[in-house]
Amino acid sequence: MWSRRINYLTLIILVLVGLIFYHEYYMMLITVIVVFMPVISYIMIKKGHEKLEFHVDSDMKNIGKDIESQVYFSVKNDSYIPIENVHLKVKILNSFYGNEEEYEIIMSAIPKKTRKTQLSVSGIYCGNISVKIEKVIFYDLFGMVKIEKELDESCEIHILPSKIYKFDEIGLSESGSSSEDEIQSKKGDDPSQISEIRNYIPGDKLKNIHWKLSAKSDELQVKEFSMPYSEEVLLLVETYVEKDAPESFDEEIEVLYAFSIHLLNMGRKFKMVWKNGEYNLTEKEIYNTDDLNDALNDLYYCQVQAYNGLTYELYKSLNPEIKGIVLYLSNKNVANINAEQLNIDAKGVMIGCLN
Repeated sequence: MWSRRINYLTLIILVLVGLIFYHEYYMMLITVIVVFMPVISYIMIKKGHEKLEFHVDSDMKNIGKDIESQVYFSVKNDSYIPIENVHLKVKILNSFYGNEEEYEIIMSAIPKKTRKTQLSVSGIYCGNISVKIEKVIFYDLFGMVKIEKELDESCEIHILPSKIYKFDEIGLSESGSSSEDEIQSKKGDDPSQISEIRNYIPGDKLKNIHWKLSAKSDELQVKEFSMPYSEEVLLLVETYVEKDAPESFDEEIEVLYAFSIHLLNMGRKFKMVWKNGEYNLTEKEIYNTDDLNDALNDLYYCQVQAYNGLTYELYKSLNPEIKGIVLYLSNKNVANINAEQLNIDAKGVMIGCLN
Protein backbone atom coordinates (compact mmCIF):
# COMPACT_ATOMS: atom_id res chain seq x y z
CA MET A 1 0.00 0.00 0.00
CA TRP A 2 2.83 2.41 0.83
CA SER A 3 4.45 1.75 -2.52
CA ARG A 4 1.23 2.75 -4.25
CA ARG A 5 1.02 5.92 -2.19
CA ILE A 6 4.59 6.78 -3.17
CA ASN A 7 3.72 6.13 -6.82
CA TYR A 8 0.68 8.40 -6.52
CA LEU A 9 2.77 11.14 -4.87
CA THR A 10 5.27 10.82 -7.73
CA LEU A 11 2.41 11.19 -10.21
CA ILE A 12 1.22 14.34 -8.43
CA ILE A 13 4.71 15.85 -8.62
CA LEU A 14 4.99 15.08 -12.34
CA VAL A 15 1.57 16.61 -13.03
CA LEU A 16 2.47 19.77 -11.08
CA VAL A 17 5.75 20.06 -12.94
CA GLY A 18 3.86 19.71 -16.20
CA LEU A 19 1.40 22.38 -15.06
CA ILE A 20 4.30 24.74 -14.35
CA PHE A 21 5.86 24.32 -17.78
CA TYR A 22 2.65 23.97 -19.79
CA HIS A 23 0.03 26.56 -18.91
CA GLU A 24 -2.66 24.76 -20.80
CA TYR A 25 -6.29 24.13 -19.92
CA TYR A 26 -5.97 20.36 -20.32
CA MET A 27 -3.03 20.27 -17.84
CA MET A 28 -5.18 22.03 -15.28
CA LEU A 29 -7.96 19.52 -15.91
CA ILE A 30 -5.55 16.58 -15.53
CA THR A 31 -4.22 18.05 -12.27
CA VAL A 32 -7.72 18.38 -10.82
CA ILE A 33 -8.62 14.83 -11.84
CA VAL A 34 -5.42 13.32 -10.39
CA VAL A 35 -5.86 15.21 -7.11
CA PHE A 36 -9.53 14.38 -6.57
CA MET A 37 -9.78 10.86 -8.01
CA PRO A 38 -8.58 9.11 -4.79
CA VAL A 39 -11.21 11.03 -2.82
CA ILE A 40 -13.94 10.08 -5.28
CA SER A 41 -12.71 6.46 -5.30
CA TYR A 42 -12.79 6.32 -1.50
CA ILE A 43 -16.33 7.70 -1.38
CA MET A 44 -17.40 5.08 -3.92
CA ILE A 45 -16.11 2.10 -1.93
CA LYS A 46 -17.36 3.67 1.33
CA LYS A 47 -20.90 3.78 -0.04
CA GLY A 48 -20.72 0.71 -2.25
CA HIS A 49 -19.33 -1.87 0.21
CA GLU A 50 -22.41 -1.51 2.41
CA LYS A 51 -24.52 -2.97 -0.41
CA LEU A 52 -22.45 -6.12 -0.83
CA GLU A 53 -23.56 -9.55 0.38
CA PHE A 54 -21.16 -12.46 0.81
CA HIS A 55 -21.89 -16.15 0.97
CA VAL A 56 -19.91 -19.40 1.08
CA ASP A 57 -21.22 -22.89 0.30
CA SER A 58 -19.98 -26.27 -0.89
CA ASP A 59 -21.26 -28.74 -3.46
CA MET A 60 -20.84 -31.73 -1.10
CA LYS A 61 -21.37 -31.62 2.66
CA ASN A 62 -20.25 -35.20 3.35
CA ILE A 63 -17.22 -36.64 1.58
CA GLY A 64 -14.62 -39.35 2.04
CA LYS A 65 -10.92 -38.86 2.62
CA ASP A 66 -8.90 -37.28 -0.18
CA ILE A 67 -12.09 -36.48 -2.09
CA GLU A 68 -12.35 -32.87 -3.19
CA SER A 69 -15.35 -30.72 -2.44
CA GLN A 70 -15.77 -27.46 -4.34
CA VAL A 71 -16.35 -24.48 -2.05
CA TYR A 72 -18.03 -21.51 -3.73
CA PHE A 73 -17.52 -17.91 -2.64
CA SER A 74 -20.01 -15.37 -3.95
CA VAL A 75 -20.39 -11.59 -3.71
CA LYS A 76 -23.68 -9.93 -4.62
CA ASN A 77 -23.63 -6.22 -5.43
CA ASP A 78 -27.03 -4.53 -5.03
CA SER A 79 -25.65 -1.08 -5.86
CA TYR A 80 -24.65 0.62 -9.10
CA ILE A 81 -21.10 1.20 -7.84
CA PRO A 82 -18.42 -1.23 -9.07
CA ILE A 83 -15.77 -2.33 -6.60
CA GLU A 84 -12.83 -4.03 -8.28
CA ASN A 85 -10.53 -4.96 -5.39
CA VAL A 86 -12.43 -7.15 -2.91
CA HIS A 87 -10.09 -9.34 -0.85
CA LEU A 88 -11.60 -12.25 1.12
CA LYS A 89 -9.59 -13.52 4.09
CA VAL A 90 -10.50 -17.22 4.30
CA LYS A 91 -9.56 -19.70 7.02
CA ILE A 92 -9.91 -23.49 6.67
CA LEU A 93 -9.85 -25.42 9.95
CA ASN A 94 -10.18 -29.08 10.97
CA SER A 95 -11.85 -28.95 14.38
CA PHE A 96 -10.16 -32.13 15.67
CA TYR A 97 -6.57 -31.42 14.81
CA GLY A 98 -6.43 -27.63 14.96
CA ASN A 99 -4.50 -27.29 11.70
CA GLU A 100 -5.33 -24.03 9.97
CA GLU A 101 -4.84 -22.87 6.42
CA GLU A 102 -5.35 -19.28 5.37
CA TYR A 103 -6.14 -18.03 1.89
CA GLU A 104 -6.74 -14.65 0.28
CA ILE A 105 -9.26 -14.64 -2.54
CA ILE A 106 -9.54 -11.57 -4.74
CA MET A 107 -12.87 -10.85 -6.42
CA SER A 108 -14.65 -7.98 -8.11
CA ALA A 109 -18.18 -6.78 -7.32
CA ILE A 110 -20.08 -5.99 -10.53
CA PRO A 111 -23.08 -3.63 -10.16
CA LYS A 112 -26.40 -5.45 -9.85
CA LYS A 113 -24.80 -8.86 -10.35
CA THR A 114 -23.43 -11.81 -8.38
CA ARG A 115 -19.88 -13.01 -8.96
CA LYS A 116 -18.60 -16.42 -7.87
CA THR A 117 -15.27 -18.13 -7.50
CA GLN A 118 -14.36 -21.54 -6.12
CA LEU A 119 -11.73 -23.35 -4.08
CA SER A 120 -11.09 -27.11 -3.88
CA VAL A 121 -11.06 -28.51 -0.31
CA SER A 122 -10.23 -32.03 0.83
CA GLY A 123 -9.03 -33.82 3.97
CA ILE A 124 -6.84 -36.78 4.81
CA TYR A 125 -8.39 -37.37 8.25
CA CYS A 126 -11.94 -37.84 9.50
CA GLY A 127 -13.45 -34.75 11.05
CA ASN A 128 -15.24 -31.53 10.37
CA ILE A 129 -13.66 -28.98 8.04
CA SER A 130 -14.85 -25.43 8.54
CA VAL A 131 -14.37 -22.94 5.67
CA LYS A 132 -14.92 -19.43 6.97
CA ILE A 133 -14.72 -15.89 5.57
CA GLU A 134 -13.34 -14.00 8.54
CA LYS A 135 -12.68 -10.62 6.99
CA VAL A 136 -13.22 -8.67 3.79
CA ILE A 137 -10.90 -5.85 2.72
CA PHE A 138 -12.00 -3.28 0.13
CA TYR A 139 -9.38 -1.24 -1.74
CA ASP A 140 -10.01 1.87 -3.79
CA LEU A 141 -9.06 2.00 -7.47
CA PHE A 142 -5.63 3.37 -6.65
CA GLY A 143 -5.00 0.77 -3.93
CA MET A 144 -4.08 3.46 -1.41
CA VAL A 145 -7.11 3.34 0.89
CA LYS A 146 -8.72 0.26 2.37
CA ILE A 147 -11.84 -0.51 4.38
CA GLU A 148 -12.00 -3.67 6.51
CA LYS A 149 -15.15 -5.52 7.49
CA GLU A 150 -15.43 -8.48 9.85
CA LEU A 151 -17.56 -11.38 8.60
CA ASP A 152 -18.81 -14.69 9.98
CA GLU A 153 -19.85 -16.53 6.83
CA SER A 154 -18.91 -20.21 6.80
CA CYS A 155 -19.77 -23.67 5.56
CA GLU A 156 -18.83 -27.08 6.92
CA ILE A 157 -17.69 -30.27 5.25
CA HIS A 158 -17.73 -33.61 7.06
CA ILE A 159 -14.99 -36.14 6.29
CA LEU A 160 -16.62 -39.53 6.86
CA PRO A 161 -15.00 -42.84 7.84
CA SER A 162 -14.63 -45.29 5.00
CA LYS A 163 -12.50 -48.25 6.11
CA ILE A 164 -13.90 -51.73 6.76
CA TYR A 165 -12.81 -53.68 9.84
CA LYS A 166 -13.53 -57.25 10.85
CA PHE A 167 -14.81 -58.04 14.33
CA ASP A 168 -15.20 -61.44 15.94
CA GLU A 169 -18.57 -62.38 17.38
CA ILE A 170 -18.78 -60.39 20.61
CA GLY A 171 -20.74 -61.49 23.64
CA LEU A 172 -22.79 -58.61 25.01
CA SER A 173 -24.49 -60.09 28.04
CA GLU A 174 -23.54 -61.59 31.35
CA SER A 175 -24.10 -65.01 29.83
CA GLY A 176 -21.66 -64.17 27.04
CA SER A 177 -24.13 -64.06 24.15
CA SER A 178 -26.83 -61.86 22.68
CA SER A 179 -29.72 -64.21 22.12
CA GLU A 180 -33.43 -63.70 21.71
CA ASP A 181 -33.81 -64.62 25.39
CA GLU A 182 -32.44 -61.17 26.24
CA ILE A 183 -35.38 -59.48 24.57
CA GLN A 184 -38.32 -58.86 26.85
CA SER A 185 -41.63 -60.03 25.48
CA LYS A 186 -43.59 -56.85 26.19
CA LYS A 187 -43.84 -54.13 23.58
CA GLY A 188 -41.72 -51.00 23.63
CA ASP A 189 -39.79 -48.53 21.48
CA ASP A 190 -36.66 -50.41 20.39
CA PRO A 191 -36.60 -49.98 16.57
CA SER A 192 -33.93 -52.64 16.25
CA GLN A 193 -36.49 -55.32 17.17
CA ILE A 194 -39.95 -55.59 15.55
CA SER A 195 -42.43 -57.55 17.62
CA GLU A 196 -45.29 -57.70 15.12
CA ILE A 197 -47.05 -55.94 12.21
CA ARG A 198 -50.65 -54.82 12.77
CA ASN A 199 -53.29 -52.55 11.21
CA TYR A 200 -53.09 -48.81 11.82
CA ILE A 201 -54.99 -47.41 14.81
CA PRO A 202 -55.72 -43.66 15.06
CA GLY A 203 -53.09 -42.17 17.33
CA ASP A 204 -50.20 -44.36 16.14
CA LYS A 205 -46.99 -42.55 15.28
CA LEU A 206 -46.51 -41.96 11.55
CA LYS A 207 -42.84 -42.92 11.80
CA ASN A 208 -43.92 -46.45 12.82
CA ILE A 209 -45.91 -47.07 9.63
CA HIS A 210 -44.52 -49.86 7.46
CA TRP A 211 -44.90 -48.15 4.09
CA LYS A 212 -43.84 -51.08 1.92
CA LEU A 213 -46.41 -53.46 3.40
CA SER A 214 -49.04 -50.69 3.44
CA ALA A 215 -48.53 -50.21 -0.30
CA LYS A 216 -49.31 -53.89 -0.89
CA SER A 217 -52.50 -53.90 1.15
CA ASP A 218 -55.63 -51.78 1.39
CA GLU A 219 -54.87 -50.58 4.93
CA LEU A 220 -51.97 -48.91 6.67
CA GLN A 221 -49.67 -51.35 8.46
CA VAL A 222 -47.83 -50.36 11.65
CA LYS A 223 -44.65 -51.84 13.13
CA GLU A 224 -44.93 -52.88 16.78
CA PHE A 225 -41.56 -52.70 18.52
CA SER A 226 -40.17 -54.76 21.36
CA MET A 227 -38.67 -53.47 24.56
CA PRO A 228 -34.91 -52.90 24.48
CA TYR A 229 -32.42 -55.56 25.41
CA SER A 230 -32.17 -56.13 29.14
CA GLU A 231 -28.41 -55.47 28.94
CA GLU A 232 -27.62 -51.88 28.05
CA VAL A 233 -24.57 -51.43 25.84
CA LEU A 234 -22.50 -48.27 26.29
CA LEU A 235 -19.62 -47.35 24.00
CA LEU A 236 -17.18 -45.04 25.81
CA VAL A 237 -15.01 -43.07 23.36
CA GLU A 238 -11.72 -41.43 24.29
CA THR A 239 -11.27 -38.02 22.63
CA TYR A 240 -7.53 -37.47 22.98
CA VAL A 241 -5.56 -36.44 19.90
CA GLU A 242 -1.79 -36.87 19.88
CA LYS A 243 -0.50 -33.83 17.99
CA ASP A 244 2.53 -35.65 16.60
CA ALA A 245 0.50 -38.68 15.50
CA PRO A 246 -3.02 -37.58 14.44
CA GLU A 247 -3.38 -40.73 12.35
CA SER A 248 -3.88 -42.67 15.61
CA PHE A 249 -7.04 -40.78 16.51
CA ASP A 250 -8.18 -40.96 12.90
CA GLU A 251 -7.96 -44.76 13.08
CA GLU A 252 -9.97 -44.61 16.31
CA ILE A 253 -12.79 -42.77 14.53
CA GLU A 254 -12.68 -45.32 11.71
CA VAL A 255 -12.95 -48.21 14.19
CA LEU A 256 -15.69 -46.39 16.14
CA TYR A 257 -17.86 -46.08 13.05
CA ALA A 258 -17.23 -49.62 11.82
CA PHE A 259 -17.83 -51.15 15.26
CA SER A 260 -21.04 -49.14 15.65
CA ILE A 261 -22.28 -50.53 12.34
CA HIS A 262 -21.34 -53.99 13.63
CA LEU A 263 -23.47 -53.48 16.74
CA LEU A 264 -26.43 -52.29 14.67
CA ASN A 265 -26.09 -55.30 12.38
CA MET A 266 -26.26 -57.47 15.50
CA GLY A 267 -29.62 -55.86 16.25
CA ARG A 268 -28.33 -53.92 19.24
CA LYS A 269 -29.11 -50.36 20.10
CA PHE A 270 -26.47 -48.70 22.26
CA LYS A 271 -25.26 -45.42 23.72
CA MET A 272 -22.19 -43.54 22.56
CA VAL A 273 -20.51 -41.47 25.30
CA TRP A 274 -17.51 -39.13 25.20
CA LYS A 275 -15.99 -36.41 27.36
CA ASN A 276 -16.79 -32.91 26.16
CA GLY A 277 -15.37 -30.18 28.39
CA GLU A 278 -13.88 -30.54 31.84
CA TYR A 279 -16.71 -32.25 33.70
CA ASN A 280 -19.25 -33.09 30.99
CA LEU A 281 -20.07 -36.38 29.33
CA THR A 282 -22.04 -36.23 26.10
CA GLU A 283 -24.41 -39.17 25.62
CA LYS A 284 -26.11 -40.19 22.37
CA GLU A 285 -28.54 -43.07 21.90
CA ILE A 286 -27.99 -45.01 18.68
CA TYR A 287 -30.95 -46.89 17.21
CA ASN A 288 -30.03 -46.85 13.54
CA THR A 289 -27.51 -45.52 11.02
CA ASP A 290 -29.17 -42.08 10.96
CA ASP A 291 -28.64 -41.77 14.72
CA LEU A 292 -25.06 -42.94 14.24
CA ASN A 293 -24.32 -40.30 11.59
CA ASP A 294 -25.86 -37.59 13.77
CA ALA A 295 -23.79 -38.70 16.75
CA LEU A 296 -20.63 -38.74 14.65
CA ASN A 297 -21.30 -35.17 13.48
CA ASP A 298 -21.77 -34.12 17.13
CA LEU A 299 -18.53 -35.87 18.05
CA TYR A 300 -16.73 -33.83 15.38
CA TYR A 301 -17.52 -30.71 17.43
CA CYS A 302 -16.34 -32.06 20.79
CA GLN A 303 -13.59 -30.47 22.83
CA VAL A 304 -10.48 -32.56 22.26
CA GLN A 305 -8.88 -33.69 25.54
CA ALA A 306 -5.37 -32.69 26.56
CA TYR A 307 -4.44 -36.10 28.03
CA ASN A 308 -5.19 -39.69 27.18
CA GLY A 309 -7.60 -41.50 29.49
CA LEU A 310 -9.55 -38.47 30.77
CA THR A 311 -12.85 -39.80 29.41
CA TYR A 312 -12.28 -43.08 31.24
CA GLU A 313 -11.37 -41.32 34.50
CA LEU A 314 -14.43 -39.05 34.41
CA TYR A 315 -16.79 -41.91 33.63
CA LYS A 316 -15.38 -44.03 36.48
CA SER A 317 -15.69 -41.12 38.93
CA LEU A 318 -19.33 -40.60 37.97
CA ASN A 319 -20.14 -44.34 37.81
CA PRO A 320 -18.19 -46.20 40.53
CA GLU A 321 -20.41 -49.25 39.95
CA ILE A 322 -20.64 -50.05 36.24
CA LYS A 323 -24.07 -51.21 35.11
CA GLY A 324 -24.81 -52.94 31.85
CA ILE A 325 -22.05 -53.52 29.29
CA VAL A 326 -19.44 -50.77 28.93
CA LEU A 327 -17.02 -50.98 26.01
CA TYR A 328 -14.08 -48.58 26.07
CA LEU A 329 -12.57 -47.34 22.79
CA SER A 330 -9.17 -45.66 22.72
CA ASN A 331 -5.75 -45.81 21.10
CA LYS A 332 -3.40 -48.44 22.50
CA ASN A 333 -1.17 -45.91 24.27
CA VAL A 334 -3.67 -45.37 27.07
CA ALA A 335 -2.42 -46.65 30.46
CA ASN A 336 -3.95 -47.95 33.71
CA ILE A 337 -7.13 -49.23 32.10
CA ASN A 338 -8.57 -52.35 33.68
CA ALA A 339 -10.34 -53.81 30.67
CA GLU A 340 -10.44 -57.08 28.76
CA GLN A 341 -9.43 -56.22 25.21
CA LEU A 342 -11.50 -57.55 22.34
CA ASN A 343 -9.92 -59.01 19.23
CA ILE A 344 -10.29 -56.36 16.53
CA ASP A 345 -8.58 -55.82 13.20
CA ALA A 346 -6.82 -52.54 14.04
CA LYS A 347 -3.17 -51.77 14.71
CA GLY A 348 -3.30 -48.73 16.98
CA VAL A 349 -6.79 -48.94 18.51
CA MET A 350 -8.22 -51.01 21.35
CA ILE A 351 -11.72 -51.89 22.45
CA GLY A 352 -11.90 -53.12 26.00
CA CYS A 353 -14.79 -54.40 28.09
CA LEU A 354 -14.78 -52.67 31.49
CA ASN A 355 -16.94 -55.27 33.25
